Amino acid sequence: MELAVNGTFKIYKRHCLGGEDYRVLTRLYLPIIGVDSFGLYHLLSVIDESETHAFKFLLDSLNFPSVAYLDRAFSKLEAVSLIAAHHSKQKDAYLFSVKAPLSAAAFSAHPLLFSFLRGQIGELAADKLKVKGTVPPRGYKEITRSFDSVFDVAEESIQNVFDKMLNVKSLDKEIKVEHNEFDYIFFKLSFDSDFIDEKIFDDEEFKQNILYIAYMYKLNEEEMIEVLKKTITVDKDLKYSDLSKNARIMYQKKYKTDEPRFVTKEPDLWLGSVADDDTYRFLEMIETITPADLLADLSGIKPSVSELKLIEDLVNNTKFPLSVINIMILWVCHEKGGEIPGYNYFEKIANTWARAKIKTPLDALRHINKEQKERTAVYPAKVKKAMPVPDWYDKYQKQLAELPKREDLSPEEIEKIMNSMKRETE
Repeated sequence: MELAVNGTFKIYKRHCLGGEDYRVLTRLYLPIIGVDSFGLYHLLSVIDESETHAFKFLLDSLNFPSVAYLDRAFSKLEAVSLIAAHHSKQKDAYLFSVKAPLSAAAFSAHPLLFSFLRGQIGELAADKLKVKGTVPPRGYKEITRSFDSVFDVAEESIQNVFDKMLNVKSLDKEIKVEHNEFDYIFFKLSFDSDFIDEKIFDDEEFKQNILYIAYMYKLNEEEMIEVLKKTITVDKDLKYSDLSKNARIMYQKKYKTDEPRFVTKEPDLWLGSVADDDTYRFLEMIETITPADLLADLSGIKPSVSELKLIEDLVNNTKFPLSVINIMILWVCHEKGGEIPGYNYFEKIANTWARAKIKTPLDALRHINKEQKERTAVYPAKVKKAMPVPDWYDKYQKQLAELPKREDLSPEEIEKIMNSMKRETE
């Protein structure tokens, strides 16, 4: 959404939050949407439906630093179907339909939400709550963002298990997964009608669950074809739990890890993001490799005696941990095009980092990024003030240009020409 500070919106809701709603929101939704979206949802739930509000009201009430920050909070609420967003081009206004949270039982049975939650804090249980749908009024087009447009599946995981059967048809429509990368038509046409009834592929519930599973386990069409065939031939059924089980086995073989983990596509202050995962995987590698092995990986050969002595001196003299020295080596190799300069070069960097109070590899990365930004900052060029010249100067320059290039004027000749120009202008 393209929100503006002075842009306007209205709220549309058909329920009031009760005690059990707050319990479910706090225990189940809060870990997957973060404090920013949690606060925004509660504010939207209590403001007056009959009035038109400005987005500045939300920024001021929640103390959000920018409209972009507010938009990210909205995006997560849309992704988990706590609100639906609609926009009227004619009125240039937004309408947000505030939805009730799922019951704890329905949440736990939901394939995406429960899997995401377990990746954050583990499985929770709560009582059932009734969900009421909302219908947008005329003149508004739904622009609610889908789950997979906000969150991504990380290839590494920390015991985030997806065990629940995909069998709640009424709830599947609540969380949208478009998964445009998956060609469902190709998937459908890859099966012979003698192997499986074609009508099954036209069932919306079956289609949505295939998209859920393919998205969650990052499987392409050919891999999902193999999963479906295995479920039919080995398990002798088409249960969603068995489809999920076989997809999980395929995922483990493909990515060499147990389970997928959901992270936000955009950096988020409250939740893990793709950028966070990349950084922490890199830092994990930096923490476990020795400087000597790092040099060997960078150059493809074993470090020389002088390079090993350089590393030893850095460790003994700088008192930095090996992980910080690894970052220093990577940075110097990057700056020097793969060359390893002498100890004095490293010592200058070490002294700078010590003054900057760098203690961890993450500190070093942040310091390098800060230096890079300062180095590439564009400053306005200074405009050199032009000094005024006499009226005769242009004629003098022209006459000099017309003289033969091979002839050099003597100082006397130059003075003669200048005097001539002066007399012409008097």
